[in-house]
Amino acid sequence: MNAPVFQMRNVSIDLDSPKTPARRIANGIDLELHRGKTLALVGESGCGKSVTALSAMNLLSAPLRISEGSILLETEAGREDIARLNPSGSQMRAIRGRRIAMIFQDPMTALDPVYTVGDQITESLCQHLGLSRKDAWKRAVELLRLVGIPAPEQRARNYPFQLSGGMRQRVMIAIAIACSPSVLIADEPTTALDVTVQAQILELLRGLGEDLGMATLLITHDLGVVAENADEVIVMYRGYVVEKAGVDALFDNPAHPYTQGLMASLPPADGERIELTPIPGQVPAITEDIVGCPFASRCPHVMPKCGETMPALGAISSEQSVACWLYPAAAEARP
Repeated sequence: MNAPVFQMRNVSIDLDSPKTPARRIANGIDLELHRGKTLALVGESGCGKSVTALSAMNLLSAPLRISEGSILLETEAGREDIARLNPSGSQMRAIRGRRIAMIFQDPMTALDPVYTVGDQITESLCQHLGLSRKDAWKRAVELLRLVGIPAPEQRARNYPFQLSGGMRQRVMIAIAIACSPSVLIADEPTTALDVTVQAQILELLRGLGEDLGMATLLITHDLGVVAENADEVIVMYRGYVVEKAGVDALFDNPAHPYTQGLMASLPPADGERIELTPIPGQVPAITEDIVGCPFASRCPHVMPKCGETMPALGAISSEQSVACWLYPAAAEARP
C-alpha cells in the first residue's frame, strides 16, 4: 500500500480547565489515511469520535488540547506535523480547506444563514486558489452540479434556509471538495437525513473519494453505513482504540467484546424478526476515574486483570488488532 497522506501517531487529548482536574478525552490514537480509501471511526456517543476529528483539523480550543503525539499531513512542503502549528495561524488557515477539509454534522449550523450558498463556496476558491470572483462563481456552480443539486445556477443564489436538508448537506460537500483536498473528514455526514437521501450522500462521497483520490475519514455510529462504505474500521470506546481491522475481517470476526456487543444490537440484514441484545449500561463519563479497561463494567467476559491494567492494542491477525485481555499475547504487546 502507498504511503499514507495523513497519520495520527499516539495522539492524546486532554480537557484541561483551571476549575477542574485535567481529564484525558482520547488516549494514544493511531490511524492512517490512504488516497482513495475510506477509514471508518465508530462507537457510541461519548467515545471520542468527534473530538478526534476536530484534533485532526487542529480545531480544538481551550479547555481541550492535544497533549501528546503528532498529526502528519502530506503538504507541498512535505510531511508536516500540523499539531505543532498555531490553530488560528496563517499556516493552518492555508491548510484547512486546501489540503484537509471537513463535513460537519449539522449543515444548518455550519452554513452561514446571511450568505448565499454560492458565496460560501466561492470564498475558499478565492482564498486558496486565487480565482477571480467570476471564475470562482462558475466553479461553484460546477461543484453544485457535481454533487447532484438540480438547477445549480439557481441554487447557487439561494440561502441555506431555502434548501432541503439533503441539499444543504450536498452544499457542505461541495464546499469541502472545492479545492480538491487530499483528506476529507466526514463527521456523521448523514445525521437527520432520511434513508433515501442518506444512501445518495454516502454514494456521492464514495464516488468522489475514488474519482478525486481523496483519503476519507468517515465518523459514524451506524455499522450498516460502515459495511457499505468503509475499507478499514477503527472501533473507539471512551477515548481508546479497542479494535482496528479491515471491514471484512471486522464483520466476519468481531474480536473485542464491545465490537461484538455492537454487532449483536444490529437487526439482521435479511429482515428476520429476532430479539436484539443491547449492551447494558452506558459509556463512562469523562469525569469518572477509571483504572484498567473502561469497558470492564459492561463486559460479559470481565476478568480481575481488566480492572487493573488497560490492555495494549496488539495484532491477532494480519488484518486485525484488538485491545483486550481475552487475547493476552496481543494485549501485553508494547511498541
